Amino acid sequence: MPTTREHSLNILDRFWVAGKQLKNVQKEYFKKCKISGSDRRRITVITNDVLRWKGRLDLWIALALKRPFHSLQPKLLSILEIGTYELLLDKGTPAYAAIDSAVSLARKRVGKHTTGLVNAVLRKVSRFEPEIPPLTDMSDEQTAAWYATPKWLYDRWVERFGETKTQSLCTRFNTPPETVIRRNPLRIEHGEFVAGLESRGVSPERINGSDRFYRVMSGSANLRTEPLFLDGCFSYQDRGAGAVVELLDPRPGETVLDVCAAPGTKALYIAERMEDKGTVWASDVSPKRVESGKRDQDRHRMRIIKWEVRDATADTFPRADRILVDAPCTGTGVIGRRPDIKWRRRPEHLAEMSDLQINILNHVSRYLRPNGVLVYATCSLEPEENWQVVEAFLKLNDNFRVDPVDDSRLKSWITRKMTLETFPPDDHIDGMFAVRLRLVA
Repeated sequence: MPTTREHSLNILDRFWVAGKQLKNVQKEYFKKCKISGSDRRRITVITNDVLRWKGRLDLWIALALKRPFHSLQPKLLSILEIGTYELLLDKGTPAYAAIDSAVSLARKRVGKHTTGLVNAVLRKVSRFEPEIPPLTDMSDEQTAAWYATPKWLYDRWVERFGETKTQSLCTRFNTPPETVIRRNPLRIEHGEFVAGLESRGVSPERINGSDRFYRVMSGSANLRTEPLFLDGCFSYQDRGAGAVVELLDPRPGETVLDVCAAPGTKALYIAERMEDKGTVWASDVSPKRVESGKRDQDRHRMRIIKWEVRDATADTFPRADRILVDAPCTGTGVIGRRPDIKWRRRPEHLAEMSDLQINILNHVSRYLRPNGVLVYATCSLEPEENWQVVEAFLKLNDNFRVDPVDDSRLKSWITRKMTLETFPPDDHIDGMFAVRLRLVA
């Protein structure tokens, strides 16, 4: 029977070959192999953290090797990464167990001839200090690797934010994210909600400036099986994502479009703020993701969300009072939650995404009623996907204006340009960009 380490190796192999999101590779693999809950959690931690720390893991491995790093075949490298992770970053694994299991895995999956190399490399790796750079004078490439970030992305951030803020950003992204949930006040009051979770060993702490968002300080492992979750009393949602809906400011009785809406967490929050009165037309180009959104809507028993499969670059939409364009993006603002993003993205993706974003914005804006509000948002930190897209749109559509924001909950995140922008290490939330535009009547 495969060990959790071998299952982790299988998932990492599939991730690099398939090019899919890690969470989707994990989900498909778990479904196929029927792995138990405890093993599933362990495998998820290993695969997430190996990708989270890949740059630093590879730096340690390269320094311990006696041959060129790039001569390692992919499967052997993944075995060394798992072993290095367990040796230096996973405090619960004894050194002998990490080395012996990696040697056994290499013998089984690559060949007996690799066992000596794996044993020697990991024994050298075990002497490194996890928190101390292994070299006193690192090259630019080694510095980016130490902060577990692709060099092209690290260099971009240094140019924009400076070295100190970039390293703070990388450190934030390399810290396992906290669990944040949003209470549905239509279903449950604060006191009852907190008491219900605490009675089952979950410790929620309300986030300052919000009456609906909570950090889960402990007990998050089994939240998805909690009766309050199954009954639609709360959803998983980062505070930054919630701020986007608050910027939209939907009102009861209105008609709202939420395009690119799957999996639907923002659509649910929109419906909650509308007190389940009016209509939310939620759509996505993916039928599978639309079905997922419908299932979550059923859990919350929200009546006003109407899910449809629609292409936001081409299809017809109903006329609306407010529109949310939560655009597809590179996702560089949520790397802390999805560490695989940084290894799947390439510089050329920025231009591809910005072209798609401007096409969506130009098309969907046609369905806004006079004096209506449109919010354009991404979970990217990159200006090509954010203000530059808005600027291009405004040049082509002189009947739209940036709408001033007067909301005390959002004040600390609003820039001089009246855009909402968050910086993860400073704000302790995901990296978000959003702007509210108004169609001048």
